[in-house]
Amino acid sequence: MKMSWNDYITNRLISSVDSNNHILENVVEEACIINKSDGIEWASTPNFSIDKREVTIEEIGEIILDEFENISDAFANKGDCTKAGGIRLNNIKYLMINFDTDKNSMYLRRQKGGAVIAATNLAYIIATYNAEKKMKKDGVEEYQNNGYCAKVVEELAEFFVGVNY
Repeated sequence: MKMSWNDYITNRLISSVDSNNHILENVVEEACIINKSDGIEWASTPNFSIDKREVTIEEIGEIILDEFENISDAFANKGDCTKAGGIRLNNIKYLMINFDTDKNSMYLRRQKGGAVIAATNLAYIIATYNAEKKMKKDGVEEYQNNGYCAKVVEELAEFFVGVNY
């Protein structure tokens, strides 16, 4: 059976069995997979998108911020976004915590949560977590967190790289 792009969101990011055979449910809050070259969405959870948005930047005023361009800029500069407005996902501002060159991943924070973005040959895999929402690991509830968000994003990225995506 062939998986659709949305199946990767549902079965590999939101809920999955990880590399240690732990059953994970509701690991991420929102997620999307976008084409690395043009920002076209391949799959997404409902109401989550990487888009161009009008934002107000204190020092500059109103600008049209292209979330995809800013993500690409941050990857090109090893985590340092040089474009106005920084990194925003679905119109929420995130702060860069760490850039892992070995995993080609960015780890981001926001109030009460964060995000992980991994780059593959052809895609960006993006997932957010909310520290106030519950996930399950082997049926036991705990709060969504950066560790499990990174784990599922990076395992999916590794799979994509392995099949030349």
